[in-house]
Amino acid sequence: MPEAIAPPEPLRPISGGRPEQSWLSLLILQASPFCNVNCDYCYLPGRTSRNRMSFETLRAAVNQVFSTDLVSRELTIVWHAGEPLAVPLEWYREAFRIIENTKPSHIQVRHSFQTNATLITEDWCRFFREHRTCIGVSIDGPADLHDLHRRTRSGRGTHAAAMRGVSALQRHGIPVHVISVVTRQALSQPDAIYDFFRDAGLEEVGFNIEEQEGANASSSLTEPGTELVRSFFSRLFERQAADGGKLRIREFENARAHLLMGNGGSAGELLNDQVRPFGILSIDWEGNFATYSPELLGFNFPDLGKFAFGNVHNDNLLAAAQTVKFQKVLNAIQAGVTKCRETCAFFGVCGGGSPGNKYFENGSFDSMETFYCRTSVQIPFEIVLRAIESDRLGAGN
Repeated sequence: MPEAIAPPEPLRPISGGRPEQSWLSLLILQASPFCNVNCDYCYLPGRTSRNRMSFETLRAAVNQVFSTDLVSRELTIVWHAGEPLAVPLEWYREAFRIIENTKPSHIQVRHSFQTNATLITEDWCRFFREHRTCIGVSIDGPADLHDLHRRTRSGRGTHAAAMRGVSALQRHGIPVHVISVVTRQALSQPDAIYDFFRDAGLEEVGFNIEEQEGANASSSLTEPGTELVRSFFSRLFERQAADGGKLRIREFENARAHLLMGNGGSAGELLNDQVRPFGILSIDWEGNFATYSPELLGFNFPDLGKFAFGNVHNDNLLAAAQTVKFQKVLNAIQAGVTKCRETCAFFGVCGGGSPGNKYFENGSFDSMETFYCRTSVQIPFEIVLRAIESDRLGAGN
């Protein structure tokens, strides 16, 4: 274990008001906490609430974001933290107009939706095409796996409806990337999962190992499942290689990217938006805002209370960074990052990990390795590294 770590200096604004070493990469907006699907592993509380962000709150949020110099030239806005398409299309038409009319002319805004795809219609597809919107869909593989956990509140499976939505997106030529949650039941079926995504014409998939976080207080996967995860990813890698890489798998693509740019120094930390103040900014439907891991917003902590650093109606984003609460969180997160840097060979890959995972798994931001690190970062990296080294050895013979 490393020696005791002195707390970092308070976050200081630099010229133009931007916090030192901070720039905003993602703005996550919660149009509503409501979701029409009741996934049993979801981390979000309040999924039955039909409250909706007011346009007054949206204006206050984007005014604050664009009045700082947190954004230089580009900003991605992700509509998430609930099922975004449960909010009417006309609401988004007005929301997009508000954002377009508020942003400075030199800033390019890209919109992205993370959706369960069950509510997609032809009108939604036309809207997505008009605005060149990025679409992420949540599908866990074949119907038998998907419908185990992703059901309506009445208990019906959602796979057929989700695939109808995906088919509509494909007919309109809208690129789709998939987030697939991997539960214990999925680990024994890598071939079925790979075949499903390939045969469905879905070319880009990320696998989220089921996590213990937020409202999902326990996971079907725990430490004894590490080797099962390794076997799962190893088989996916074999299938991907045999297919010539037709199905892009996020975990392997990330590993290759880190190997190409060099695995060392502070490269990982610089790319880890979850540990940088205002690297990611999340704003809920009421206007409460927080930074770091998005799943932390609104979670109640014994020592911090509700995880939010202010509200866009009453509090300035940058001034909030100087509060005792913000500094307490910042110090704990940076102390955890320092421990990772000093003790973990994978630091150049993950840059200190996810504060959310650290807290929900270890009970503290000021902590190190998590089950998430071992399964979603280290295992894919080791698989890709071994394959590259094997190719090099083969070439040398």
